[in-house]
Amino acid sequence: MNVSRTVTLALLTGLLVARSAPAASARDILDKLKALDDTTRHWTDRSQKLTLVIVDARGGERRRTLEVFTKRYPGDEDKSLSQFLEPPEVKGTGFLQWGHKSSDDDQWLYLPELKRTRRITAQLRDESFMGTDFSYRDLEILAEIQRWTEEDSPSSLKGEETIAGGPCHVIELRPKQEGMTYRRIVLWIDKDKLVTRRMDFFEDGDAAVKTLSLDHFEDIGAVPTPRQLTMRNLQKKSHTRVDVSDVKYDASLSDDLFTQRQLERAP
Repeated sequence: MNVSRTVTLALLTGLLVARSAPAASARDILDKLKALDDTTRHWTDRSQKLTLVIVDARGGERRRTLEVFTKRYPGDEDKSLSQFLEPPEVKGTGFLQWGHKSSDDDQWLYLPELKRTRRITAQLRDESFMGTDFSYRDLEILAEIQRWTEEDSPSSLKGEETIAGGPCHVIELRPKQEGMTYRRIVLWIDKDKLVTRRMDFFEDGDAAVKTLSLDHFEDIGAVPTPRQLTMRNLQKKSHTRVDVSDVKYDASLSDDLFTQRQLERAP
């Protein structure tokens, strides 16, 4: 057998192997992301300080500062407590969320001026959270989207696009949860780092109603952490930027922190 024929056969064999190897599906990619979160990037609790810059359609700005504490539990359950620090008109306001794998999350908002805790019912989930471009439903989705199964939200791979100079998988989810106002959610997942760079939210039409960007990732220990998030409401032409600081993982936060009693205490 001559050299040229040997090379040709080798190339053909390589092509056949490449064609026979199944391409990764959207669910394969999402499962790999979940596996990293459960192993190499796993964390049990997290504390962080957030500065919210709320910009209306005219360019007017309002600022909010809060601390957020989160704890994960077995069975894909989690709890988080947010306490507002400033400005004075929102100081002491608290938000408590208990995330569940197989049922709707429980959410409560404490309003210090009324000395009253308000339960966020399913009918209120699409209201704005403290005047921001995030709704209570958005907060629920961000806490639980990574644990959605194919049954919860069928997925499909839509191709590849570049964000911040990096190639990303584009994956469409069609959530099936009762009461869900978003018919589709599209994710841009960085192919190399396997982090979510962008999320678009769709209701009934073909145009997104909101888009969330996640930027300036920094490895804190083994966990790639976005230092800035921006939620844009494309209908209202407003946006909320979230600057993230003082992030700490696995500080052994107490279970007592994630209670309604703690919710009603001043930070």
